Amino acid sequence: MRTAKMTSDARARDSEAREEVLRRLVAEGVISAEQAAAVGAALRRAGVGGGGGRTLVRWAEIAGYAGGGLVLTGVFALLATAWQDLDGTMRVLLLVAIAVVAAVSGLVMSGGPSVALGPDSLAGRLRGLSAGPAVPTVRRRVTGVLFSLAAVTTAGAMSVGLEDAEGLEWVAPLVGLGVALSGYAVLPSAAVLVVSWWMSGALVLVTFNALLTETTDVTLATGLTLVVLGAAWAALSAWGALVERRLGIGLGVGMSLFGAQFLLAQEDTSMLGYVLTLATAALCLGFYWWERAAVLLVFGILGITVGVTEVVWDLTGGAIGAAPILLTAGVVLLAACWVGIKLHRGGAAVPPREPGPAEAAPADTGPAPEGPTPNGPAPTAGTDRPV
Repeated sequence: MRTAKMTSDARARDSEAREEVLRRLVAEGVISAEQAAAVGAALRRAGVGGGGGRTLVRWAEIAGYAGGGLVLTGVFALLATAWQDLDGTMRVLLLVAIAVVAAVSGLVMSGGPSVALGPDSLAGRLRGLSAGPAVPTVRRRVTGVLFSLAAVTTAGAMSVGLEDAEGLEWVAPLVGLGVALSGYAVLPSAAVLVVSWWMSGALVLVTFNALLTETTDVTLATGLTLVVLGAAWAALSAWGALVERRLGIGLGVGMSLFGAQFLLAQEDTSMLGYVLTLATAALCLGFYWWERAAVLLVFGILGITVGVTEVVWDLTGGAIGAAPILLTAGVVLLAACWVGIKLHRGGAAVPPREPGPAEAAPADTGPAPEGPTPNGPAPTAGTDRPV
């Protein structure tokens, strides 16, 4: 009881402090009353200012993850002991049951079917919706984990059911990808995005391995498709179609680099792999000028270092030895780091990025505030921007 009272008091103090700050900003002419109301509503929806309550919720979330992990571990331990005694039909039914329970639980946790068209869904974000109840951050993460579990177990059920079917290995990752994308459309989250990315890569690997017979053809088709697919993931994230922009960009770039390196598995496609590795790294460094994401800088430097070192080793047939190769890698790494630092410093004057469709703010945010902005130049007549 005492802990609950302390939490309630802390939450009330935080709420009062927040309202006082907003009232002061309105009185100073920084924002209008309508904008203050919108900011207060957004902060309440995001759970900002919860004080001790947020700490308790965070620990409750951690305990929930731990409990869920123990339950899943127990279930899979029981299945492992009896898995060999079950026939194929029972295995599929068990996996489907787990997938259905996870999907329904995720839908309930997200707030019900109405969330699929609400402001937090992918469709709602693309349409710029802002009205309606928001899904709290904790429920969003838990929902993402449940939808991810549903996608993985669905793919597992399809894999077990088609275990003896020839040439249908691609069905399992395709169905898993469909479930993951459906979950992401209902409520975007990082966990579902990672599972969708992983399923898409697995679909490429399995499909070409099942459809093509020549090793060189498999390597070429798989590598090029992974490069293009990774570029598509990165482009969608940069455009704003995916909510987790920087995570999506990093996953896409990583897939493209993996696809370029996959081409090195065959001598006939190795030179193309070098070119694509260096090109992907150069694009990362170039895009870093516009998007200040550390993952772009890291992958750009890594790609240039690895690509140049591999080219030198291949052109010399490995005759120059390990020491010159290490020296070459070190010089290239230093040069790439220098380029990255120059890009980081030179990007200060880059104009701000326009938000993508999934990040678009509501168009009507209330009338512009009257009066000069504190500590800044007066706005030009007819505009809301300082000179």
